[in-house]
Amino acid sequence: MDVIAPLRDRLRLTFAGQTEGVPAWEDALDQGEDAGYFPADSAVWRVHGGMTPIAAGIRALLLQALHPGALAGVAEHSNYREDPLGRLAGTIRWIFTLTYGDTTAADAACAHIRRLHVPVTGNYTDAHGEQRRYSANDPGLSEWVHIAFTDAFLRSHEIFRGPVSARLGGADAYVEQWATAGKLMGVIDPPRTEAALRARMREYDDGGHLSGGPRVDEVVSFLRNPPLDPLLMPGYRLLFAAVVDSLPGRYRELLGLRAPAVPLPGGRSLRIPARRGGQLTLAIAGLALERQGPSELAALRRLARIGQPADLTYADPGLTALGHAPAGYRTVRERTRVGTGEEAFMRLANGILDWELHRGAGLRVAAGTPRAAPGVRVVSGMGVGPARIPAPCRVLWTREPDGSGPRRAGFGYGTLKGHPVSGEESFSAVLEADGSVWFEVLAYSRPANVVMRAAAPVTERTQALITHGYVSAATRLATG
Repeated sequence: MDVIAPLRDRLRLTFAGQTEGVPAWEDALDQGEDAGYFPADSAVWRVHGGMTPIAAGIRALLLQALHPGALAGVAEHSNYREDPLGRLAGTIRWIFTLTYGDTTAADAACAHIRRLHVPVTGNYTDAHGEQRRYSANDPGLSEWVHIAFTDAFLRSHEIFRGPVSARLGGADAYVEQWATAGKLMGVIDPPRTEAALRARMREYDDGGHLSGGPRVDEVVSFLRNPPLDPLLMPGYRLLFAAVVDSLPGRYRELLGLRAPAVPLPGGRSLRIPARRGGQLTLAIAGLALERQGPSELAALRRLARIGQPADLTYADPGLTALGHAPAGYRTVRERTRVGTGEEAFMRLANGILDWELHRGAGLRVAAGTPRAAPGVRVVSGMGVGPARIPAPCRVLWTREPDGSGPRRAGFGYGTLKGHPVSGEESFSAVLEADGSVWFEVLAYSRPANVVMRAAAPVTERTQALITHGYVSAATRLATG
């Protein structure tokens, strides 16, 4: 029994608006013909991945509420009280489309938000008590929203996961990369280093642009007790406390919040280590949800389809489509006649593409789609229970059995992290001019790490057995 399923359903309903399947807009991120504004190995992908964006969303809303102009726009033109989950879903869609989509989708998402902002205008009272005019598309107002967002996501990652890896360029790289989002949203000169981000936030406070007050109190009260499913509320309260604890004292003061603490005799208090509660909440959410979200997986499918796979464990992918194997790898080539005629060819071709070849060879297959397609992630493996060895791969190319006369069909996939070897393998059904049907395997690989290098003789023997299983399965498929 899946004891975590109720939590998973509540979380999916909260973030995606549905408990089953994937929202159509997320699946659509596999469309497009470029890699988007942010590479898969970028700091933006790292910071926006995982569970820390949940905490970042809370922090961003608190910070954005400190600008009376931004807050007035939300209070007077938003239905966040009546439909908070709908507003959340819209924000998530914008963030992930910009992060993972191609440039066309990202541009369209930003243009859509800016169009929605056109009628968001009015008056507000600034921190000095003066009446001012606001417009949601005003560059100054957009800048505060942008830097509050940037700070929230960066700090949440640092607090709950640790510093942005130096390999990815650290915090400066994230600020620099996400400045692209600011410019797309109309910010004239977004900060491009962490130091510039901190300085710009101080300028807003020192210039008297930030303030508290009754409207801020209303937002804080809402965020403290949002209308979430009762199952989610205990974890949310822990996370909210951790976010509040992480805020600079000045912002807590403006928000009317205090760091979590237990009162002690004599008017003293003991700070509660709220960060641990937040980390626990995010860890549980991570157990309930997928390690890689649907948006990220859709982007990876697009990258594989356009020939820019981002998560393979080896270089120069796609060579099996050309029948080539690079130097420095152990190469396996198998070509066996398995039948005769069009029907045998079609049975074999469809069996390969529908994963029946793998299952027939004794492998357990968990694929992202019933039929192989570029970008699909598939995990096969042998063994039972703890002894089962997983072998995650991503499909790089496919060839359907279209047309007539001599032809070939099949697919090739490359290894992902966690696979015992690094390399690529392809499976093809071939119909020759004389009507003979052949099954071909081309694989090139080398051990993925030191441990597997030591176990190379066992690995090679296992590969030989699996290849033999493929040939037997191919023969059965072709003969029907």
